Amino acid sequence: MNKELLTILVPKTASLEKSSHAHDSITPEDVNTILSYSNLNKQEYNFLLMKFINETSSENMFYRSILSYYRNRYKEIDYDFLNKMVNLSIIECCNPVCPICHGTGVLKTMNSISVCPHCTEGIFNFTEDVRMTLLQVDKKQYAICKKRYERMVEHIRNIETSALSKIGDVDVYFEKLNF
Repeated sequence: MNKELLTILVPKTASLEKSSHAHDSITPEDVNTILSYSNLNKQEYNFLLMKFINETSSENMFYRSILSYYRNRYKEIDYDFLNKMVNLSIIECCNPVCPICHGTGVLKTMNSISVCPHCTEGIFNFTEDVRMTLLQVDKKQYAICKKRYERMVEHIRNIETSALSKIGDVDVYFEKLNF
């Protein structure tokens, strides 16, 4: 782990008093102090770093924890297919930006600018047909795994909701920091 990342991730002090700087910005140390007092579990912490900071080691740890959980739960599913399901569910929940228009919501060509048919205002439309294509299954196979996939997505969204609600509980700390 590099020094800069370690500096960002480790709170410098447990004190919640305002630091001596003269501006109103929140430092990485302030954020980490708040996160340390929000009682996040490993999955929630890794989820937040993965989604909002794009931290790759947290992304890997979150992915492995979800894969391990479902690997123990769905032992009858082929590992490669389970891997695809977990990857797709994480992408659907955490990175919904349209890969076709790159989140702009429009397609630009030399002759025209048109609305992207794959997304709604830059957020990719994960329809059943798209999921079947990305999972490389037909309708019959998708019907078998659909409920499990939906549970995965719901599970990841519950982790996000839980993490964000715990961070919302630390508004008191922001008040103490005068933010």
